[in-house]
Amino acid sequence: MERCAVILLFTMLLIKSCMVWFAMSSSNFTDQSVLLAFKSKIRFDPTNVLAHNWTTSTNFCHWIGVTCSTRRQRATVLDLGYMGLQGTISPHLANLSFLVLLDLSNNSFQGQLPPEFSHLRRLKELNLAHNQIEGVIPPSLHHCRRLQAILLEYNNFTSGIPKEFGILPKLRGLSLSGNSLSGSIPSSIGNISTLDNSISGTLPKDLCSNCPKLQRLSLYYNHISGHIPSTIYQCTELTHLVLYYNSFNGTIPAEVGRLHKLKRLNIGVNNIFGTIPPSLGNISSLDQIYMGTNYIHGVIPNKLEGLSNLIDFNLGKNFLSGVIPSAIFNISSLESLSFAYNAFSGTLPTTIGLQLPNLQQFLAQGNQLGGIIPLYLSNSSKLARLTLEANLFTGPVPKSLGNLEQLSWFNVGGNQLTGETGSPELHFLTALTNCRSLKWLIVDYNPLDGIIPNSIGNNSSPLQTFSAFSCQIKGHIPRGVGTFRNLNFIDLSNNNLNGTIPSTIVGLESLQRLYLEYGSEGRVSTRGDIFSYGIMLLETVTRKKPTDEMFTGELSLRHWVNASLPDKLMEVVDCGLLRIKNGDMTATQDNLLAIMELGLECCKELPEERNDIQEVVSKLNKIKLQLICNRRT
Repeated sequence: MERCAVILLFTMLLIKSCMVWFAMSSSNFTDQSVLLAFKSKIRFDPTNVLAHNWTTSTNFCHWIGVTCSTRRQRATVLDLGYMGLQGTISPHLANLSFLVLLDLSNNSFQGQLPPEFSHLRRLKELNLAHNQIEGVIPPSLHHCRRLQAILLEYNNFTSGIPKEFGILPKLRGLSLSGNSLSGSIPSSIGNISTLDNSISGTLPKDLCSNCPKLQRLSLYYNHISGHIPSTIYQCTELTHLVLYYNSFNGTIPAEVGRLHKLKRLNIGVNNIFGTIPPSLGNISSLDQIYMGTNYIHGVIPNKLEGLSNLIDFNLGKNFLSGVIPSAIFNISSLESLSFAYNAFSGTLPTTIGLQLPNLQQFLAQGNQLGGIIPLYLSNSSKLARLTLEANLFTGPVPKSLGNLEQLSWFNVGGNQLTGETGSPELHFLTALTNCRSLKWLIVDYNPLDGIIPNSIGNNSSPLQTFSAFSCQIKGHIPRGVGTFRNLNFIDLSNNNLNGTIPSTIVGLESLQRLYLEYGSEGRVSTRGDIFSYGIMLLETVTRKKPTDEMFTGELSLRHWVNASLPDKLMEVVDCGLLRIKNGDMTATQDNLLAIMELGLECCKELPEERNDIQEVVSKLNKIKLQLICNRRT
């Protein structure tokens, strides 16, 4: 009897083991079939990985891109990102019931995102970024309750953001940038990582109460308006607050200073006004502050001096004033520093010992800064761009700047800089050509009152642009200029040069434009003045300069503008000129078109084709009257 019981128990165990084995084999077969069905929808596999590796002769757990669980041998990861695959996404993938991660990013998948994916109840990350998937984002994805990240950026999704995503309890990242989504942000959505579409409306005031553990909030390139909610401090885990290029208005909430884990604060290109909250100085973790192109006024709070981890500090294109705190120049981690186009005054600190060893870019143009150019900038060995034009700097240009081997852009135009005392030659020009990376050298509108030394050509330099318009330069054009084989733009107009053009100029194979038309020995051409005025009009409306990096080869500022009118006017106009201010538009498209057409007429190639000064004044008055009439209606 006992023997029969033992046999019966053994038989039952054997049957159960067989059933488990059969179930596992069946499940494994299901996963393999699903993957083969997915493979059948691939129209193009540039490396033939799937064709050669995904075969029934090999266990699917060993296929490239597939990871299986150790115990059950079920597919848990399908990672085929950056494979160059083309095709559609098979809905059969929804049968991979143990799938935790699906990554098909950076391919060329088309068609729609299968709504059947809502059956993937174990899925934690869905990454379909950088494909060509279209249609509506399935709201049914909210059934995947374990989802932590939904990355769908840079596809062709349309319609709105499913409000159902707001009930996903573990969602920490939702990236939808680069699609064609529209509508407003659902109040239920608190787990936003990146939305770069045509999203409008305002930020929900209860955003952080719905998702206090939100880490990244990136909403750049949308149409979101309203204030930044003061309740933002409730997102205590926030590390990235990126609201770049929207229509936010109001002031910067002081409560932002309570976000002690914040690393990136980017609120540039909005309509934000008010002052910079001193409380930002409490966020020691900040490595980026970008507030450029707003209406912020006041001074830089001294409390920001303690942000020792700051890498990128950009306050450009605002209405800030006062003296720049000297301690800013002791933040050794800084790589990019911009105070451009404000109303800062005083001098840059000259204290010996100030160092910016990691500085790569320093932009301070368009202010009221004076004094000398600080010598300590010569110690910033990584400095690649130094732009100080349109200020009140005086004294000579430090020759020690020639030690900056990575300097590629140097612009000090529109100051009161002079040559060295006791020397007729402008030796700083020779020093700067020692910079092995220098491509743009611009010193326009300075009373340099000196001679270009022939030694300027002693060194091999990749110089492309040399502009010294209206600098009281005298003497001959040195033969050494002909050694700059990459030089394509020279402007020595409105100086006191004499003699002949050196024959070495013929060796400048890349030269596209050579401006000397203002005559020699002080005899100035009025038509040349008109040309300069036309360029100034184009600069004002586009906020570009002829010496900007984008203008190389055959493309000049004038050609760029001319090719854009009238159909593509708004592609070249500075967006700030069409902003709404005090209820009025600062300029209409018709006004701007008239100004740019006048600018083009003034800078025609042949002097005799340009307008004279009376014509220019007459046309400007008509534009002015039209602008006044527009504002009254």
